[in-house]
Amino acid sequence: MPGHFVNDIHSCVDESLIGYVRAHSHLELAGRAVIARSQVPSVAIISGSGSGHEPATVGFVGRGLLSACISGSIFASPPSSDIFRLIIEMKRRGAKQILLIILNYTGDRLNFGLAMERARELSIDIDMLVVADDAAVDNAIGPRGLAGLLLVIKVAGALAEQGKTMSEIVDICQKVRGQLRTIGLSASGIRAPGQQQAFDLPDDEMELGMGIHGECGAQKLKLLPSRQATDLAFGQLFRGTRALDIKRDDTVLLLVNNLGGCSNLELGIIVKDAIENLEHRALHVKRVICGELMTSFNMKGFSLTVLKLPADMSTIVLNLLEAPTDAFAWPKIISPTQLPTSIQTLSDSLEFNDEFTAQLVINQSDLLFDTSIAELINQALQTVVKRLHNEIDKLNRLDAISGDGDTGTAFGRAADTISDDLSNQKLILDRPASLFRRLGLIAESRMGGTCGASKDTPCSFKTSQTHYNLVCGLFFAAVAKHLSLSIKSGVIIDSLSDAFEAGIQSVESYARVQPGDKSLLDALIPAVDFIKTKRAQQSFTSQDWKELALVAERATNETKSLVAKVGRASYTKAVDTPTVDPGAYAVSIILHAISDVFAKGSSR
Repeated sequence: MPGHFVNDIHSCVDESLIGYVRAHSHLELAGRAVIARSQVPSVAIISGSGSGHEPATVGFVGRGLLSACISGSIFASPPSSDIFRLIIEMKRRGAKQILLIILNYTGDRLNFGLAMERARELSIDIDMLVVADDAAVDNAIGPRGLAGLLLVIKVAGALAEQGKTMSEIVDICQKVRGQLRTIGLSASGIRAPGQQQAFDLPDDEMELGMGIHGECGAQKLKLLPSRQATDLAFGQLFRGTRALDIKRDDTVLLLVNNLGGCSNLELGIIVKDAIENLEHRALHVKRVICGELMTSFNMKGFSLTVLKLPADMSTIVLNLLEAPTDAFAWPKIISPTQLPTSIQTLSDSLEFNDEFTAQLVINQSDLLFDTSIAELINQALQTVVKRLHNEIDKLNRLDAISGDGDTGTAFGRAADTISDDLSNQKLILDRPASLFRRLGLIAESRMGGTCGASKDTPCSFKTSQTHYNLVCGLFFAAVAKHLSLSIKSGVIIDSLSDAFEAGIQSVESYARVQPGDKSLLDALIPAVDFIKTKRAQQSFTSQDWKELALVAERATNETKSLVAKVGRASYTKAVDTPTVDPGAYAVSIILHAISDVFAKGSSR
């Protein structure tokens, strides 16, 4: 099947069930019926539906939950004959009563209903409970059944494990069912093997209130961010035609269900936004259950289920939901919802380093720049800031050819912080070790992605930045460490040459970057090598500064002929028009700015 990891459309459901059962020793398989190996309780709880909703319902078979489940073909109700055989099997294994709990869909009602009537002809004590928790669409047979079913079958299974009678189980389950509402929201249709897609959505649209078989929902809307989407969904759930009767200060349980295509990262955001939305509505979120529980094959969407917990039911229902089960898809722990006070907001990483280093005695080198050099450094950094800002767009364009297109943005953020530090006098310009240490922290905390090692300011939603940008933090940190060990009597150009060499070795060691890999190092290494050739004269002339800029420029241009071996660019196809490496180009910009300032200063 194109686009799917299945062997054969006709056997895919059976093979899937075999896989799940072989992976879980508490289960056994009879045809398409998954049965718990544990002792059948007096009241056997059976559920089932079409396949394509995994882990529902196979993942909810086990002690303290379903005694068994029955699966149909993809999005097709199981045949009444299969359901009837399972009922007989449960009776044979010792069940005195049998309770069927199903979703409110025509096929399920007909097939399970027919099987139940056939069982009653044999004097089997059997009943059926239909869950219809959809808050969006109410059609001829009533609202559709959605993920709220899972809460009902867990309550029923726990009660059955306690030895309750069927009438007692049905009574409590009906009360739970009456306090349930679910709303679904999707940014895609479904592409299941052998199935026609019921609807499709453009990339910038979403569907509110669709069913778990791909049925159309209440309305199509422009795609919204998670926070707004969850608010819209809850608006329908609390104020729509089937609104849940709820008021301020009520206690609720929240179930956030991944419909199959949302990433876990997205699900975490949705959970956060859903909790905060309910709290904003002055509701007390007692428990949260989240995960991939009842899917709609690969639909990129989620459903939100709210269970109102009236005071007279809250403790009973929560205890039942938290009762142990060996069903593999039910959460092992359902803990109380944490208060916002449990979320610790950390200070900015630069601020943290300021606070942290203030408490430590850092080895400060005696190596100092004189006042005139410190003033030139101030001017040079201001010039670097301006030129990086002027080149942001070009750097981004260069990076976009084989990367994420945000190298300029990353260097621009570093430039902004350097500018702020100059204004706030946080850069100690006459102490080279302190200066480079601070520049390293700026690279880590402000350049984002793998430009630096921090997570504080992400460059974009994507992985962002190729690996050459990691050298910023590594290089400056190693330079600072080396300079902190330099002695005051040492010659400055010697100390800087050795420190820069240490910085390059650190990058090569940690980032596994070598000359010729088409990276920032391909401009930096020739520049450092040039500085090392001037050690004998112990100072830089105006001409030396100009030549340093030209060395960096030539080295940058030579990266056009190199093939990227590191970073994201190494995974992309070669481009027809050779371009310079954006990181090397940034080095050239920086060294040109510094050289221009110092060349003028040296000529005075």
